Amino acid sequence: MLEATLLSLQTALIATIAMAVPAFLIATYLVRNNGRVAFIVDLAISMPLALPPVAVGFVLLWFFGATGPLGSFNPGIAFTWPAMSIAAGVVSLPLVVRAFTAGLAEVDPRLVFAARNLGASQLRATWDVTLPLARNGIAAGLLLGFVRSFAEFGATIVFAGNIPGSTQGLPSAMFSRISAGDFSEAWTLAAVSIVIGGIALAIHNKLVSEQRTRLAARSASDG
Repeated sequence: MLEATLLSLQTALIATIAMAVPAFLIATYLVRNNGRVAFIVDLAISMPLALPPVAVGFVLLWFFGATGPLGSFNPGIAFTWPAMSIAAGVVSLPLVVRAFTAGLAEVDPRLVFAARNLGASQLRATWDVTLPLARNGIAAGLLLGFVRSFAEFGATIVFAGNIPGSTQGLPSAMFSRISAGDFSEAWTLAAVSIVIGGIALAIHNKLVSEQRTRLAARSASDG
């Protein structure tokens, strides 16, 4: 049980770190653009939200499999623990992008423009202006991605399998216990999930609340 919990925590942490930069770049593009290309990008990124997680896992299994685009390269990722992080990251990415987009949309572009006029590079303006102003939205997005990655099951069990000691995270371990009729340990695993998820969501909601309060105060001052 401890091993499965630690593996899920490891999977969620790696997935969250790996998708932080891509999610920020995509969200930045979506905030700054409203054309047809932005619509297609948003549609493609949001697709995992509309598909059953099992379908996402099946697509990943094909993509990294012998007959997929990476077949000749044969990275051997399927049914290993990195596959768990990939599946969790793909399923969680749309939520992180949406949270990042909401946070970045609240940054006054005039402040970024002023920083650029004062000689700051795009990277420096992003680091010194955009990130501090959008920190709550970004932190909330990362927490939401972590929680979703930690709870991922459908895509993971198809792409990574349910191998005890290798790819059996907390959700798949719970599934195995329920299938075997071991409801006592299944309840224990469920309790662990509730505690970890509850703590992360509580912090997420607090950050979102602070962000809304700051936005309301800024709107009042502008008015």
